[in-house]
Amino acid sequence: MTRDQLLAQARTALNAGDIQSAIPLLRALGETPGASAADLLELANVLWADFRFNEALRVIEKAARQDAAAFLLGAKRLFSIGRFVESARFLNAALERRPTDTSIRRMLAELLDRQGRHAEAETLAREALRQNPKDARAARALAHVLRGTGRIEEAAEILRRYLTDYPGAETWRVNHELALCLDRLGEYAGAMSALLAAKAELRGTAEPLLAEWHRRARRREEFAYALNANVLQRWHKSIVQLRAITPIAILAGHPRSGTTLLEQMLAAHPAIATTDETGVLRNQFVEPMVLAASSTGEAFREIDHFDTQQLETGRAFYLRATEEHLGEAIGSRLLIEKDPLATCDLGFILRLLPECRVIYPLRDPRDVCVSYFFTLVPFNADSAPALDLASTCAAAALSLRLWQHWRQVMPQAWVEVRYECLVHDVRSELGCVMQTLDLPWDEQMVTREKHSMLRGVRTPTYADVAQPLYTRAIGRWRNYVCWLEPHLSSLLPLLTEFGYDT
Repeated sequence: MTRDQLLAQARTALNAGDIQSAIPLLRALGETPGASAADLLELANVLWADFRFNEALRVIEKAARQDAAAFLLGAKRLFSIGRFVESARFLNAALERRPTDTSIRRMLAELLDRQGRHAEAETLAREALRQNPKDARAARALAHVLRGTGRIEEAAEILRRYLTDYPGAETWRVNHELALCLDRLGEYAGAMSALLAAKAELRGTAEPLLAEWHRRARRREEFAYALNANVLQRWHKSIVQLRAITPIAILAGHPRSGTTLLEQMLAAHPAIATTDETGVLRNQFVEPMVLAASSTGEAFREIDHFDTQQLETGRAFYLRATEEHLGEAIGSRLLIEKDPLATCDLGFILRLLPECRVIYPLRDPRDVCVSYFFTLVPFNADSAPALDLASTCAAAALSLRLWQHWRQVMPQAWVEVRYECLVHDVRSELGCVMQTLDLPWDEQMVTREKHSMLRGVRTPTYADVAQPLYTRAIGRWRNYVCWLEPHLSSLLPLLTEFGYDT
């Protein structure tokens, strides 16, 4: 077949949703003598969508021989799965070919900062800002490095100067970082003022996403309450019909409830493999089967009527995609699937993985809300509640209501880990987790120095897990009580339920 015929057939297959037929056609296209960089990148994108990451990266490198821009694509792909060392290699290759590109230099600075290579990151960020003083991202990147190394006044000064000299588009990034600096300096009114200015600039983009979040929240809650103890017990019994796979635990919770901290501790155990919000379960299963269903009833009927073959196929795909994310086989280790949104999607997970156990990190919901409101998140239909405090509190209340439900009706073993207890008595809290997971204690879990280097932490709070355990975040909400209190009505009854003073 000619190049055009191969491409046409591949696209026809993709349009029909048949990715498995498209891949060999695109592979053949990539081997033709006249294959362009665009042809190769089309193959790479389809391979990536099918969770064939290593093959996709090899194709991207081949494309980069013709078009250096492919190195940048490879770097972004590697970053998205937490393979930071390889991502840095791709970025360096891109920078060698485009040395005046400040965005590449800034991206490399941000990546090195995540790896704890702060001096190199600072140098690159300063160079990027010197090359383009109007670049809000470069200003934010430099200030972020400085804040992370304790030079908070210097970071705040850079940000204030930028806002004075270059007011305009994307100053929300600068204001957001300034809010974090002022928070650390104890200037709480100034911190909230800067943060609210950042959120106001984002409102036009985020409000449609917030409306979509409300729709999805209603569907998630309706689906959860459609699953009573009898249904979940019946699903749990399907274990005997399924082939055994690696033991699995779900690390749920809510954003900023201590999930990343706990995951990094557990990841140090030699008998545990952990994920870092890969999104496989949500994107490949929950989105199409629960959230996109025509109704809650239709979603329940489809999932309830899964036969053994459908479950086996889904489980095999989940494990393959997860191992591609990890870049290694799980083997006999216990897999901990970490995703704070899993609380909202636990019903489907209990159907696909009925043998799982559940870990739920608890933290004072008021601290959770303040911390999440201050976190720089990429806005989408799941993170949109960070736009304002009322929505932030509503999202936290939803997670807690659903956890109330799950712990009453699910037959699976579960354990709660209270953040305030974890930072004060790490051995006791982790010991309860180990008992639930049926694993022996391992001292490496409390050797904090190297935790953040075990694997790249992609979540926005990566800098926190690189620090020794600290207690300053406990009760942080009190610094912002006058802004928070008007929005606490949905959370107040849950505070008592989960043991937090009102």
